[in-house]
Amino acid sequence: MRNHDHQTQARALILARNWNQVQELARAWSQADPNDPIARLLLVTGLLLKGDYREAYVQHDRLFRLPDEEESDTAAQQDPRAALRAFAGQLAGEHPDNPGARLFLGLTLAQIGDLEGAIREYKESTRLAPNDPVPHYFHGQALQALDRLDMAIREYREAVTLAPQDVRMRLNLGSAYYEQGILESAIAQYREALKLNPDDPYIHYNLGLALADQGRFEPAIAAYKESARLNPKDPLVRYALGIVHETKGRVNEAISELEAAVQLAPTMASAYAKLGWLYYNKNKVPLALENFEMAARYDPDDAQTLHGLGLAKLAAGKKDEGIISSKQAYQKEEREDKKRLIRSVLVKVGALSH
Repeated sequence: MRNHDHQTQARALILARNWNQVQELARAWSQADPNDPIARLLLVTGLLLKGDYREAYVQHDRLFRLPDEEESDTAAQQDPRAALRAFAGQLAGEHPDNPGARLFLGLTLAQIGDLEGAIREYKESTRLAPNDPVPHYFHGQALQALDRLDMAIREYREAVTLAPQDVRMRLNLGSAYYEQGILESAIAQYREALKLNPDDPYIHYNLGLALADQGRFEPAIAAYKESARLNPKDPLVRYALGIVHETKGRVNEAISELEAAVQLAPTMASAYAKLGWLYYNKNKVPLALENFEMAARYDPDDAQTLHGLGLAKLAAGKKDEGIISSKQAYQKEEREDKKRLIRSVLVKVGALSH
């Protein structure tokens, strides 16, 4: 089937809002012609509407990937944004009163970075199909990306009202509440989402974050542990567990979780830095030094990591190296209270005068 026939079929499916068949068509089309941007756009659209965000992001990266220097395929080197806008814009222009066409244009504009344009199209799709939760949902996403959280919450709430059994709607409403600092409402939405999908580790993790921020550490630990049980290879959950255990003064448990985090994510500088401080405070200088060095390797500009590295080197008898790291920390630190603390260390070792 030629590309023109693919496009004709895709247009009909979009106008009918038959998104599952849009995805099926797009997958076959993109396999037959991997460099066709319209095929890839349709695949991303179908995946987003299905809720398969991980695969949608992979396909989005392929759509907008930078070509290799050796790549000679001209089609692959062209920026697809103009072609994508033209395809979706023409369909909406020919069918301005079709909610599917307006939603598709909104999703396309969002993919190419025009969030204001996407918002206009989501509004039109909502006007044309007031009982469809999907335009409200993606409208909320665009508003959240623009940090207009009050407006995003309003759209997500409308989406939840129209589709109370859709986990995505509740999860995004919860995340918007969380960003806004309305923790109790965030927790309520995460709990409702878990009723619908109790085996989603991401929802348990988000619930743990909100509970921890609220100071409810034991329920947060329970949520994190369930997330880790469901997805034992997620380093962020183990890191979060380590932080909560540290807050509760359970140093050994914190160290255990943070060690697990760096095993899963060997470049996680923040976990190495936390381990460095925990070991330093336990007077385990060699382990502290080892972890601060790893943290500095993966995040060489973090002032507190450099501060800890300087202290560990000084404690290990490496005065000159400790002074160098401490001076680097002093230069990079922006908070005045922490800067004063680093300065006091440098004064104590004779590297700065009073």
